[in-house]
Amino acid sequence: MLPALAHTLRYTDACHPDRALLESALATSALLPTTRAALHFALGKLHDDCGEPAQAVAHWRGAHAAASAVTLWDATRWQQRVRRAQWVVPISRCVSAPYTPVLIVGMPRSGTTVLAEQMARSATLTNRGEMPFLLHVHEQLAGQTWQSQECATGRALWLAHLRQDDMPAKSHYIDKNPLNLLALETAFALCAETRVIWCHRDRADNALSLWSQSFAHADYAFSHRFEDIARVQDDCTQLRKHARARWPDRVLDLDYGQLVQEPELTLRAVFAFIGVDPPAAAASSLSSAIGSASLWQARQPVHTQSLGRARDYRAWIPELDVLLDC
Repeated sequence: MLPALAHTLRYTDACHPDRALLESALATSALLPTTRAALHFALGKLHDDCGEPAQAVAHWRGAHAAASAVTLWDATRWQQRVRRAQWVVPISRCVSAPYTPVLIVGMPRSGTTVLAEQMARSATLTNRGEMPFLLHVHEQLAGQTWQSQECATGRALWLAHLRQDDMPAKSHYIDKNPLNLLALETAFALCAETRVIWCHRDRADNALSLWSQSFAHADYAFSHRFEDIARVQDDCTQLRKHARARWPDRVLDLDYGQLVQEPELTLRAVFAFIGVDPPAAAASSLSSAIGSASLWQARQPVHTQSLGRARDYRAWIPELDVLLDC
């Protein structure tokens, strides 16, 4: 529990009592690799919060050494999914829905959670968090003949989980699973109202943010190595270009730097894109529970502190140099 709790606050004192507890637990000889990794990630965050980059990086390297021993990234499967994401779906006409699915996609740690929480302060939008159902339907339909009954079943499953038990239904539902970028052909084929906001971020800042976080899902195991992170970034850029070419009026690019530097202006453009009036005033609390690695960050006011952060770490993480030059 302690490693998880460490990610819910910001440390200001390197001698915080949590440090001794975490270091004591890490000194235990009989630890599962996943437990050892979690403790290293927590200590890395503590030192990072307190402005001690050398110690933070040492713990992050320890975390990845432990985690990568038991969690391997399946690069072959990823490439297959990227190729499949660009197949044109064999369906002649998509069906309208009484509400609009809004997919917020992009590289993990590119601002998807921050954007979703800001958008969901409008009374007409509901943030459903990171949902697995579109990807599930996409995988089920992949390679199929796309018969009308199969499409209807998949569409009903996806949209029912978006709407859930809302009565009457809201006009827009947000699904912020970043990896829905692999299923956009399916999403547009199943629902004519689908709108996509594609978040992107400085490559080096994004890579550092990924590498310094613990991810439980095997789909994010690429975060253990910078070369794999760069490969996934390249693939996501390719998919973004594909999506913009295929659906120029239904895919909106959103830069993380612009979002945090000019949040009001950026959000007005986002609301205009999906056809929603901006809220008159921001709500005072978050709209939904957050289950992603962005828990602590999303609970803070929008800020610019993460911009250019990778440059502060290049002395301790030489792997960032290539990404900083991109």
